[in-house]
Amino acid sequence: MGNNLCGLEEEKKHVLHPESKIITTRTIKQITISIIQADIAEDLSDVIVNASHEPAWSYLAKRDKNNKVNDLIQQMKIGEMIKTKSENVNSLEIYHVRLPYYQDTRDLQLIFQSYQACLKQKGFNSISFTEQNSPNFVIPKQFHAEVLIRAILQSITDDEIAFEQIKFVSLDQITLKYFAYELMKLLDEYRIPDLYKFRQQQFLDYLQNTEELKQEVYLLSTGITTEIEQVDRQQ
Repeated sequence: MGNNLCGLEEEKKHVLHPESKIITTRTIKQITISIIQADIAEDLSDVIVNASHEPAWSYLAKRDKNNKVNDLIQQMKIGEMIKTKSENVNSLEIYHVRLPYYQDTRDLQLIFQSYQACLKQKGFNSISFTEQNSPNFVIPKQFHAEVLIRAILQSITDDEIAFEQIKFVSLDQITLKYFAYELMKLLDEYRIPDLYKFRQQQFLDYLQNTEELKQEVYLLSTGITTEIEQVDRQQ
């Protein structure tokens, strides 16, 4: 399917950092979803996603050091995606996505739709996401985890995904705990079709009408915070 990393120039075949490791990995309908502890710029993937309110100022943009691209993505509109060839990170392409400045849960719908748009792109086997780590972007980790993983599951359910491997990559252990927990929880939900259909529709309705459904839907993500904090105190 599409291109693969065999075509990467030799100088881009960097050895992954020693601390890189797989936190969890699951396969659903021949698509592998993994949570990986690694530097996103060193992760060997066909595509990496630079999604942020300020993609030109993100860690990925600074690592790639492509001044011409930076000038271009500084002009991006909210919700827009631009694809560029990578220069100094371990990928073939970077998908730059400008997300809204996160103020409250009403901004989650556009973030969800932006991730779905990334997953629909064709021509490559693997894609890696990471946290939005540019200045002035403070989406809560538990909300980000649910939005990304539900976007992945929705794309798989709708058969609108071209990638065979999807990764979330971060060096932050707390962030990784949120995403690993959410992945396992939502896949448990996915195994019960009626439950998944009900909860996914509830989530989609929530994105469209947050005022009416806020308390009901996000009890799920509020619970994550409590459970992770309890585990941390026990360690």
